[in-house]
Amino acid sequence: MIVSSSAIVLSKLKYRDNDLIVKLLVKDIGVTSFIIRGNSKRNKSNYFQQLSVLKLEFDYKIKRNLQYLKELEFKYNFKTIHTDFKKVGVIIFLSEILSKILIHQEKDLGLYNYIEKSILFFDNTSSNPNFHLIFLMKLSRFLGFYPDGEKNKFDFFDLQNGFYTETKTSKYNIYGNELNIFNMILGTNFDDCNELTITSMQRKKVLDNIILYYKLHIENFKSVKSLEVLRKLF
Repeated sequence: MIVSSSAIVLSKLKYRDNDLIVKLLVKDIGVTSFIIRGNSKRNKSNYFQQLSVLKLEFDYKIKRNLQYLKELEFKYNFKTIHTDFKKVGVIIFLSEILSKILIHQEKDLGLYNYIEKSILFFDNTSSNPNFHLIFLMKLSRFLGFYPDGEKNKFDFFDLQNGFYTETKTSKYNIYGNELNIFNMILGTNFDDCNELTITSMQRKKVLDNIILYYKLHIENFKSVKSLEVLRKLF
């Protein structure tokens, strides 16, 4: 089956001497892995930078573990996310998160469109230290554990069970200022992220809580290697 679709680069891995294995989130199929031969003209590292958005064509074989590209080009020529060092740190972090959670992801147009539009927004705006926080909270909606905000006036939020409560229900409850910052991130859109007034320490703590939230809701969610790099940037 010939597939023509857009795709987002999640990761790449050097294979043997000159080949690459790249994992893409293909809009019309889902997560798909490709082998890029070293003698191919398409084997250019700039095509497969993390979270690049591509237009591609390939002959999809459902029983084949590694697909082969026929045609490939950029969908967007990004201007900043692979050159601005702070944005590069965010992109590395988010691509690692997405690679960990979108392992066997099938076609989901809502999820794909959200990721693509978010990356495009990030490229076209000035660097903001809160973008990744908002991205992760909004992403949880597509993963099935977005917090129910109807009871966000309650004093506690149970990260393990994903709901607000009037009393402490588990060791994974957040409350007080931590909950206030969590709710601020939850209630903010990308367009308004510059209006958030959060200190560096508050940002680190709310990121810890968001990562813990992911770990509690996604099976086998492992540690994020790029997290420390991100902490140093913001």
